[in-house]
Amino acid sequence: MTSIAEQAQAAATFIQQSTASSTYGPHRGALHARTAVRLASTLGLSFQHITTTPDSTRRTTPGEPLLATATCPTTSTRYTFLARYPLYEDDAFELLGPCPVCAAPAPVATVRHLADLGTHLATGPAPLGNGPIPPTYPDTFATDEAHTPTCRYGAA
Repeated sequence: MTSIAEQAQAAATFIQQSTASSTYGPHRGALHARTAVRLASTLGLSFQHITTTPDSTRRTTPGEPLLATATCPTTSTRYTFLARYPLYEDDAFELLGPCPVCAAPAPVATVRHLADLGTHLATGPAPLGNGPIPPTYPDTFATDEAHTPTCRYGAA
């Protein structure tokens, strides 16, 4: 078991090395590295189990949204999260999953800590009827740019 100081130093080293070697340049490289460390910390994983890529679907959002994929070291299950505003490190991650209407990868849960992901995995996304969107969905679900053009949700 590593100490908190060792984990903190490893995170700082990871950010420095990732920033210096990033194909996205130092500024964006730092955003990618900090996002990976933040998601790893949120999920209790090593940052080696997190990969980040720019999100080309949600370019209408100010800044550069990032997709962060966490791979479970035990089951190899992959979970993709959206860091809609990676500059704001207190912003929640959005778990992406298939929209119940169009099956496009849309935000289906807000994840601020591991228990949020656990709640979503235990209950799944709430069914969508013709009424209001259930509160278990992120506020951004109804306007997310990833919905298909024929979906009743998504950017207008």
